Amino acid sequence: MLYSLRFAVALLSVCPVLSLHPYDFVTIPMKQDGIIPDVIPANPPFHPQALLSVTFPTGPALLGNTLDSTSSVTPPLVSFTPMHGEALYTIVMTDPDAPTRENQEYGQYRHWLATGVGPPQAVNASAEFTRPDTTAYLSPNPPAGSGSHRYVLLLYREPSINFAIPADAVENGNDFNSRKNWNATTFAASYDLKLVAANFFYVDGP
Repeated sequence: MLYSLRFAVALLSVCPVLSLHPYDFVTIPMKQDGIIPDVIPANPPFHPQALLSVTFPTGPALLGNTLDSTSSVTPPLVSFTPMHGEALYTIVMTDPDAPTRENQEYGQYRHWLATGVGPPQAVNASAEFTRPDTTAYLSPNPPAGSGSHRYVLLLYREPSINFAIPADAVENGNDFNSRKNWNATTFAASYDLKLVAANFFYVDGP
């Protein structure tokens, strides 16, 4: 099992949650760090259905650890468990803290969006990206003096294996204006996407 999933299991052992939802422990750091409600709404409550593993070349995202900008230049390896049969998924990476956490004038800023992500076919395998990215991956690079930014990864189950985002949708844009002032929850609701897992990390501005 990938390291970040081992971390999540370890976190559960020290932060047990009395819940009928076995992955609700993931929401503890998300609430502490404001991911809930800044990115994921507080109501209705988010009950994760899977663990989302996100691993960059120099290490994993661990529900709020800090990575430097050079460690996340290339897209991460992604995995999730449990696996859900033949369902396909959409993965998003968004920054609510643009340009700063105190002044979120451009947040959320969409850094990555990929659809048609297939579940891993083995425990140690990565998810399968079956289509070109809808929004090309843009690595975290907070402006100088902008402080620490939260980078949130969200995994959505798609409503059907034929799901596609229209060619004229804003999510196909890769320029600054297309990426800024985006909202993951609004996006998901418009396409009947179901949030099933999430993870996040920090990158500090130089």
